[in-house]
Amino acid sequence: MSILEIKNFSFYYANKNDASLEDINLSLAKSSVTALIGPSGCGKSTLLRSINRICDITQGNRYKGEIIFKGKNILSKNTNLIKLRSKIGMIFQAPTPFNMSIRDNVLYGLKIKGIKNKAELNVILESSLKKANLWKEVKDRLDSDATKLSGGQAQRLCIARAIALSPEILLFDEPTSALDPISTAAIEELILELKQKYCVLIVTHNMSQAKRIADVTAFMYLGKLIEAGNSKDIFNRPKTKLLSDYVGGKIG
Repeated sequence: MSILEIKNFSFYYANKNDASLEDINLSLAKSSVTALIGPSGCGKSTLLRSINRICDITQGNRYKGEIIFKGKNILSKNTNLIKLRSKIGMIFQAPTPFNMSIRDNVLYGLKIKGIKNKAELNVILESSLKKANLWKEVKDRLDSDATKLSGGQAQRLCIARAIALSPEILLFDEPTSALDPISTAAIEELILELKQKYCVLIVTHNMSQAKRIADVTAFMYLGKLIEAGNSKDIFNRPKTKLLSDYVGGKIG
């Protein structure tokens, strides 16, 4: 069942007349992982950031089309961006723990929302760290500096911080590109666990990673969505020459 529908979506950077993303159509299903693949600069991260409107940070960026979430077009000027970003969480390429304790990192968004009940916060803290497979490693040092965590731990902390806000969709922008193979395997395993509860959309340059964890793979090229479908079909039976060339290493 679809949880988010991208319909005829185009994106324009400020002061540019040509679209960076053109006429994108894509559905995201509940309890699934969708991977965006394609060469550098093809628009994967721009699409990801448009979905929770981080691109709005730069004044003058423009959208066309619709992104429908829970029956509403989130591109509407009336969209509450704070609420939207709590429901559509974002995990970036480089781990981004805030310069504060592990505890305060996880609870940061909740405190901004005005939640002050310590018992409630402690329950969410433990639950979020457990869902991110980090609780056992940090439960005895929750008040220590989060910036001292290893790369893999820091990325899982960022996932816990997103989970704490009770999202429905999790967006991952190349979450393992800066990690070692062991940490990468741990994050991939975690994503497979998270998909049982959340819709996951991941940008990756690693086609092997997409094969391992994605139910659906979407191939982008020069700002356009060329082909999307079941991951096995995308990699084994591409319908377009562009995708065939990309999978075969002829372009990229």
